[in-house]
Amino acid sequence: MKALLNSALELCLLRKGPQDLPASIHLLWLLAMLNLLVGTMMVLDAQFGLFRAILENLFGLTLLLGLLAAALAMSGRLPRFQQTANAMLLSGLLLSLLALPLVAWRHRSESTESELLLLVVFIWSILVLGHIIRHAFEISFNLGIAIALLYNILAWSIMSQLFPMAA
Repeated sequence: MKALLNSALELCLLRKGPQDLPASIHLLWLLAMLNLLVGTMMVLDAQFGLFRAILENLFGLTLLLGLLAAALAMSGRLPRFQQTANAMLLSGLLLSLLALPLVAWRHRSESTESELLLLVVFIWSILVLGHIIRHAFEISFNLGIAIALLYNILAWSIMSQLFPMAA
């Protein structure tokens, strides 16, 4: 467990890449379940309930892993899927755990400080995702960041259409 936590930290500090993680389907399932749990906690509220929070997060995980598999397959790098998915899920889990108290703070007080800190975590997540993409596809860091940003815009757009906020 300590090695996994160290790997997550090293990924988020851009010191390790997906190639430094094991290609383990068991780890992939564990990380997917943990991401589902933490993600559900982040979007759960009394208005929409548990079912919608789980459904929203399941769709988000499916979108991430599906687009990753398709992109790796189209570029002839599908054997990198497990390591890359593990890196994305592991770093995403750590950053989500960091954001979780900020989300709770924002819901309680709607403070500017909490929103600024959430923006910092979001920018950090874009950099980490860009770093992982760079290694997985052997492209420049800047292009990896651009793809990560494009993915986030696309995912947000799809998710906001499928799971609209209350009027």
